[in-house]
Amino acid sequence: MAAAGCGILLASLLVSIDVAAASPTAGGSAEVTVAAAGRGYASPKFIDQRTNSPARQAATTADHPTRGVDGRPTGDTLPARVSTAAKPSTTSARVQDGPNTGGSRLPRAPSPRTINSNFAGINQAGGGGAQPSDVNASVGPTQILETVNRRVTVFDKTGVQQCTNTLAGWLGLGSTNVFDPRTLYDNLNDRFIVIATTNGTPGAAPRLFLAASTGGDACGGYFVYTLTFSGALFPSGMLLDYPYLGQDRVAILSSTNNFNPGYVNSTAWSVSKALVYAGAAVSFPAFAVDFSTAPVTVVGIPVAATANTYYVAGVPGTGYRLYRMSNSAGPGTTLVLQATVASAYASPSRRVNQCGTATTLDPLDGRIAWAPVQAANSPYIWFTHGIDIAGYPGVRYGAIGTSTNTATVANAFHSSTSDDFNPSLGASEVAPNAFNVWLNWAYTDTGATTCRNTSMTFNGVQPGAGVPALTNTDVTLIVGSNTVSNTRFGDYSSVQVDPVAASASCPVGRTALLAQQYFVGGTWATRLVRVSFGAGC
Repeated sequence: MAAAGCGILLASLLVSIDVAAASPTAGGSAEVTVAAAGRGYASPKFIDQRTNSPARQAATTADHPTRGVDGRPTGDTLPARVSTAAKPSTTSARVQDGPNTGGSRLPRAPSPRTINSNFAGINQAGGGGAQPSDVNASVGPTQILETVNRRVTVFDKTGVQQCTNTLAGWLGLGSTNVFDPRTLYDNLNDRFIVIATTNGTPGAAPRLFLAASTGGDACGGYFVYTLTFSGALFPSGMLLDYPYLGQDRVAILSSTNNFNPGYVNSTAWSVSKALVYAGAAVSFPAFAVDFSTAPVTVVGIPVAATANTYYVAGVPGTGYRLYRMSNSAGPGTTLVLQATVASAYASPSRRVNQCGTATTLDPLDGRIAWAPVQAANSPYIWFTHGIDIAGYPGVRYGAIGTSTNTATVANAFHSSTSDDFNPSLGASEVAPNAFNVWLNWAYTDTGATTCRNTSMTFNGVQPGAGVPALTNTDVTLIVGSNTVSNTRFGDYSSVQVDPVAASASCPVGRTALLAQQYFVGGTWATRLVRVSFGAGC
């Protein structure tokens, strides 16, 4: 094993492989209507980032732990050990009628790919504050908005900073302890959106913070809502933890895991974009869902209309819970549990090893940590999450068929000896059932000839390639160092499709922005990378 100075690697890659990793798995169950048992409501205040004074960074070095369904910090009881089993091969016969089988069959050679930009984002030492980073980023026509646990920064697409503030300062919340932010860009309405949460307060109603820009300038004005929740699902003092963020054409979508102080429930809700963008008061129902149920973001340039809105939860040992929402923007929003999709997997069975230290990292608990995606006319929902692969932390990705209640899945990892974790996924449909798919994750490789610490990597699939195993073919984007003090990692990463063409020869829908964490000198740093693939890019 190499010494402590070994670099950390974060990798992701785009390839074209024309074999599917698994046949669709049978599943499904009778639909169950989910009754609304709570409400959220708020009126906004207006914050103009052009005149909003930068706030002093709070001297916070640790955040509350990300908790599992048992209410305990994720990964705290997982052992740290060296796996000796070989990772299984995951290639098999091509699925003829599964997801991403439209379009022309592609050659086995890797597809052309271009790194348009690859630059450092916010870091812990330079104002990011608490660990882990909770890194994610949204991308508009000319700007990138990055959020981490204690800061918001806007860059141009080459990495030049345009504005920055603490997360609490950005939202106009003074000294409030604000954390777990996420962001997305609405390319139909030219708006940036941010969500974040805060600690529960004894005797007070649970709350979240939601902000939407008033125009296309990420450094401009925002309507900021303090969303307050009431009803049977929301006892006073509750922490609305790990807020997810997604969108369809007409609504902002979210869900949370709720603690008081132990795990109580998980809830999902949606709110009208028209009301939020107009700065109007909002009121909406909330529904009980499975632990870590993630909203499904509708993709398309512009965001397209869909008949239904979906939410998905990963359930280790079982597969997936698929929820279907109607009238997401209201009035009369409803939710049904459409199916339990059989596609069993195991959550990571041990922690992530590093080079040169016995300190290990948390790979989370197999939850879907980043919002899955669906295209307007496609029956497939694309997703990714962590799993156990022969005793190694690994990555699973694939697609759920909403018309068949089945899943087509494949594994992804950097090498036969790597620990792979913290994945996110983005996709764009360029023709019926023909997708570009970007998969972004982190890895360490203590079994490599040259030991590798946490590194950013990417891998991907082009239209017509099905759902291939993405193993030993990824592209490492940045290499960092190990850490002996930050035992949690990321909590999530992100992939979002760029709404404009990267160049005159690179059509729209072929470029995505990836955000991921790694370590530099023992503290966390983040990386923002724009990746295009296909001829002409």
